[in-house]
Amino acid sequence: MNELKIVATITVKSEYEKEVLTALHNVVDATRKEEGNISYDLHKNIVNPLEYTILEVWKSQEAIDLHNASIHFDEFKKAINGKIDSLKVDVIKQLY
Repeated sequence: MNELKIVATITVKSEYEKEVLTALHNVVDATRKEEGNISYDLHKNIVNPLEYTILEVWKSQEAIDLHNASIHFDEFKKAINGKIDSLKVDVIKQLY
């Protein structure tokens, strides 16, 4: 199993929640069309409603690299710049 998974957690500044949510929807829709993407699912924390998590599954590191260099991902980064409190990204691989 060579799939790689990413858990990306974003905490949004409350005054920008609507804008960031729109940017999240846009990046999710575009990313799901990428050849190397297996899944890209957006979740909202039920305890902290300003925290969003994207659970990603990719065919390879190369697919992740292509995603990170994509126009839509660059647009997403620009759209959320200054509008989030934190971003944590973990790349993980299933062991068992």
